[in-house]
Amino acid sequence: MAQGQFQESQSHSLLNISFLALLAGQIVSIFGDRLNNIALIELLSQRTSRFVLPGSTFELSKLALAMTLPSLLLGPLIGTYVDRVDRKKVLIVTDVVRGVLVSILVALPTFPLWFVYVIVGFLYFVNLFFLPARCAVVPELVETTQLVRANSALSVGATVATVAGFAGGGIIATASGWRFALGIDAATYFFSALVLALIQPHYSQKEKSSLKPVSFTTIRETFKEIRGKTRQAVLAPTFLVIATSVAYVLGVAIVERTFQSGTMYLGFLVGLGGIGMTAGSIMTGRLLRRLDASQVMFAGSLVSILPIGALAIAGNLEFLSLLIFVAGLAAGPVFVTSETTVQRELPQRRQATVFALRDMIMKAALMAGAWLASSAAVLMGTHRALVSLTALCAFGAILLLRPRI
Repeated sequence: MAQGQFQESQSHSLLNISFLALLAGQIVSIFGDRLNNIALIELLSQRTSRFVLPGSTFELSKLALAMTLPSLLLGPLIGTYVDRVDRKKVLIVTDVVRGVLVSILVALPTFPLWFVYVIVGFLYFVNLFFLPARCAVVPELVETTQLVRANSALSVGATVATVAGFAGGGIIATASGWRFALGIDAATYFFSALVLALIQPHYSQKEKSSLKPVSFTTIRETFKEIRGKTRQAVLAPTFLVIATSVAYVLGVAIVERTFQSGTMYLGFLVGLGGIGMTAGSIMTGRLLRRLDASQVMFAGSLVSILPIGALAIAGNLEFLSLLIFVAGLAAGPVFVTSETTVQRELPQRRQATVFALRDMIMKAALMAGAWLASSAAVLMGTHRALVSLTALCAFGAILLLRPRI
């Protein structure tokens, strides 16, 4: 009896084994993802003589296309499938398959570049199963009252893993080569699968067996349920992604011109933004969880977007660092609250589909933002383009995210 009471009390907190296993598996897996990104760039760099060969820059575009195309074509449909199966099994199987795919590149002595894009395409196709399953499994592991804290912890873990993966990936790929870095990446996937095997859902709902077969009709039905706070939860991260892509395309050029050797500072600034997101996510879990979700997403989006326009007048590193930190600090609550809102507002049978739809929309927004930034820079110059597009993002956020009174 005492043991049963202990297990029940553990399931009501974030200290239960299942949630800690998910957190650990996500951290290791995301670290591997970011390490993979850097290792692939190093691979392309070596194959193209450090991108000096004619047309070599297009190889990066092909890599980006291989990463985003699966989500744009199949993301929502796969989300409806994930809603119908055991999410724990999905997480484990996808990690094993991703480890095998990366191991193929490590094991083969040589291969053409088109083969890299095929493997990456399959890798990101498998990612489509992992991401919505990871988001949708959280309500099965913790009590509803703990969702904000759970998503806050997951967001902190993801941000730390991202920063460590990019920073560590650059060091490892440069010092030991892309093949060694990809070997570590494969190992992280296999290790993550072992850790995720410890998951035991506490709050699973028996809704899946009665669901209709996977179809585009299900996606249309899910679209109809995305309204009110759920609609805001999908749109808020999308505006941040657009603003981030604009900052990446135009802000990097401004940093390079302002500091002459801007690449020295880019890693520092990315890390500082990550620290801001970590602090914002912790703040959400501890201080903001009682505030209205609509207000948090609206205010956080605006405060995160507006500093990006100020990059155009950033004349010193201290001011630039402050802007990046503030943007990250405000973005953390948006992502945490967005996931929590979907988990609270929608039944479990719809959550993976909505998270897949959100991922597809965010990837499309990332590509659209990059294209708009490049085109605007040609028409009006880098600084004016940055200010104009930031203002446009802020206006869109005010128009579509403003809470209804």
